[in-house]
Amino acid sequence: MSEATRYLVHEVHNFGGFFAGDTVTLSATRYRDAAAADDEQTITIDQQALTNVRDRHTICAGMLIELTMAGDRVDRAELLGAATHAELRAALGAPAPAGPLDGPQILSYRCPACELWVAGAPEAGRCRLCHEVLPGPAAPADA
Repeated sequence: MSEATRYLVHEVHNFGGFFAGDTVTLSATRYRDAAAADDEQTITIDQQALTNVRDRHTICAGMLIELTMAGDRVDRAELLGAATHAELRAALGAPAPAGPLDGPQILSYRCPACELWVAGAPEAGRCRLCHEVLPGPAAPADA
């Protein structure tokens, strides 16, 4: 198994596959890799490889996915972010808490540096993807 690589989806070509298989075929480039910026790849992902996406039909352009490959086959695909909040929530589906919560739970946030809505909560005030410090609430004008 190879290490995980992040890809930014540019276009979704089709859903289904040969004999109506459960796949999504898309074009993507390695995320934030200047050397591979023009190296668009066509990738086919089986529904079973999508770890946190409820339905392959919700994958769309502008999404950031992390792929772990087994040869030429996608072994694992995780949605990390999307261009809009609506697209991210549609793909991830309704949250299912494991039990009672102690307080509010952050499901996603907008990172201005990544220009994406990111799934999950920030880590110590930083973006999980780019590690940039996220802007906090504005300080009061008289502070």
